[in-house]
Amino acid sequence: MNMQKLTQKTVAREDVYETLRQQIIEFELLPGEFLSENGLAAKLNVNRTTVREALARLEMDHCVEVFPQRGTQVSRISSDRIRQAVFLRSTLEQNVLEQLCETGVTPEQFSLLEESLQRQRNYFAEQKESSLLNEDTRMHRMLYRFCGREAAWNAFSTLNCDMMRIRFLKIRTFSYPRAQLGPVDSWENLLIEHRMMLDALRKRDAEALGLLSSAHLSHIERNAADLRMIYPQYFEADA
Repeated sequence: MNMQKLTQKTVAREDVYETLRQQIIEFELLPGEFLSENGLAAKLNVNRTTVREALARLEMDHCVEVFPQRGTQVSRISSDRIRQAVFLRSTLEQNVLEQLCETGVTPEQFSLLEESLQRQRNYFAEQKESSLLNEDTRMHRMLYRFCGREAAWNAFSTLNCDMMRIRFLKIRTFSYPRAQLGPVDSWENLLIEHRMMLDALRKRDAEALGLLSSAHLSHIERNAADLRMIYPQYFEADA
């Protein structure tokens, strides 16, 4: 196999994996739904082997579960996996933010963060759920990249499927005027927290930034508990 064909095959694998992961996070593929390799291959216009390899990666990410003799099923959301993900990200992010306060952030880097926050506000106003979540994620990833910790972000990203599903479900359920009032705050509050975090980072106020980051991430477990009452079919049964 020549290098060009090898590269094309690698890109196809990555595209299928990313597409299926995004569809799981955005509830196009629902928790508990069984997946057909043949059906996915036809839908994505790839061969069955490519789909099988993508599903194997998604199983490692806890996005799907494979049951012998039954097939592959989109995993239900696990409260324990959410707790583990929140703990890990809180630990990583605290270190990242402390380091950025020590070393400082360049004007060019601040411009990128400010542009990202403005895009988030625009996506929120336009009710573009997927774009809003992706841009929020992109802004946090930039913080890791600015202090040379992007590999840590990439490692964490293999464990955050349930966290991302909770965040997407929160946007869809509670963030827009069409939604009824409920116990979960609107995503607009998180945009305000982002504004405060960037202001604290500009001042290199590590204490304030740490408190803001902790509060920012602590919402996720509470949101999961509240959303579970609305969508019990999406969640694993209590242990």
